[in-house]
Amino acid sequence: MYKENFGYYISIIYRHMQARLNKELNEFGFGSGQYMYLIHISHHKGITQKELSRTLAIDKGTTAKAINKLVEQGYISAEPDKEDRRSSKLYLTKAGEEIAPKVRKILNETSKILKSGMNSSEEANTLLALRKIAYNIIENSGL
Repeated sequence: MYKENFGYYISIIYRHMQARLNKELNEFGFGSGQYMYLIHISHHKGITQKELSRTLAIDKGTTAKAINKLVEQGYISAEPDKEDRRSSKLYLTKAGEEIAPKVRKILNETSKILKSGMNSSEEANTLLALRKIAYNIIENSGL
């Protein structure tokens, strides 16, 4: 049966989660395409755009667009890397530091919804399975 495959359920989860995040993050002027960059930079101050793309497993062009939008909105700054002039180090601005906890709260609430009704064992097993699925597709996508 078509519905009994990973892709079907991953697609449903992804679409509905993105819609929810877009609605919740709208007050900050961005959506589901930028939050992960903002949060990752908040935890890894001075990360380069190249490192960010690699860590998040997102292509460089998509990362560049998201970073440019966050810079334009005043949430992050890109400072030239003194050791590699072709690269910039990324930091949250004061405005970015102010909204980061609010974005984390939205993400935590979304996470609670996703794992609602699961016991700790189910949650751990699901996370393990999702991690394996993500690794499998990254390793075999040819990107």
